[in-house]
Amino acid sequence: MSTTPLTRRSLLRAAGLVAGSAGAATLLSACGVDEPAAAGTRSAKVQPRSPGTAGAIRDSVAEQFGLEAKHGLHLDRKAGGGPGAGQEQLLTGVLDIYAFGPLGATEVNTSGHDVVIVGPSLWNHGRWIVPADSPYQSIADLKGRKVGVQPPSSDTYRAAALAAAVNGIRFDREFKLFTGQPIANLALYERGDLDAIIAIEPNATRLVGSGNRQLASVDELWRKGTGERSPLFLNGTAVRRDWLAANRETARAYVDFTLEAWRLIKQDPTLIGRYHADYGVPATEKKAIELLPERLAPVYADVWDDTVFANLEKQIDLAVEVGVLKKRAAKPVYEKL
Repeated sequence: MSTTPLTRRSLLRAAGLVAGSAGAATLLSACGVDEPAAAGTRSAKVQPRSPGTAGAIRDSVAEQFGLEAKHGLHLDRKAGGGPGAGQEQLLTGVLDIYAFGPLGATEVNTSGHDVVIVGPSLWNHGRWIVPADSPYQSIADLKGRKVGVQPPSSDTYRAAALAAAVNGIRFDREFKLFTGQPIANLALYERGDLDAIIAIEPNATRLVGSGNRQLASVDELWRKGTGERSPLFLNGTAVRRDWLAANRETARAYVDFTLEAWRLIKQDPTLIGRYHADYGVPATEKKAIELLPERLAPVYADVWDDTVFANLEKQIDLAVEVGVLKKRAAKPVYEKL
């Protein structure tokens, strides 16, 4: 007998797999589209899982181990879209919780918002990728060349710019940047229109698995340029401060929920291969699936302490110094619950 809790999501999944369209409609009616949270359950509006992203595996792991019920949460999955859309939805109140990095949070807070990061999510997983036969051996070799990267408003872009800057390279001036969503840049790169791409996981692993070469990671460049030993923080669980004031226990439960999912993955990296479809990696890409546990397990940030806070402060200080940010926010953009 399965030990997986019968959550609303598992019932809906069963409707699609077992009952067929007529049975699914009956079960949907029985479950209710907007099923209320159980008494004593903490509810929060969050974005649905984003297939093909590094964090996409979390919900499958949570379902397998019953983490939502364990932490007393009812996650009301709203809206959709990429990282930029999710961050905008957090700022406007469509979502209660979404991911922000320290540079992104600083930028929006100096523009009149009040966002705070209350727990970890991901270490930086940007990778500089070139074709296998590329003559380039370092990012400095790519000066003047065409490089694909996410939009300037993204945490990935800001971190890549900062990691280049601490190595004496002006990101926005010394490369011909093609900015866009990951799937668009991936298409340009695979068509041969770009000399390199700063790919995020799992796309980076898929590229390496198909024979492309990784020049460096953004994290490696950050450590080389700063002498830091700890991983480069990419983003964490972020909320609006007004929402946090009224929902502190919900925020704490959500952080604990995420931390437990990440720790389960680190304890058993075979989970990463098992849920390869969540990453958008088809079963036919056997090399990529083989590489996923080794490359993805270190990405999940399960520490939220003074070492991380020092990392956030250093990122912000250096970003202001090199011009990636205009100024610091009036209040810290992180908090320990």
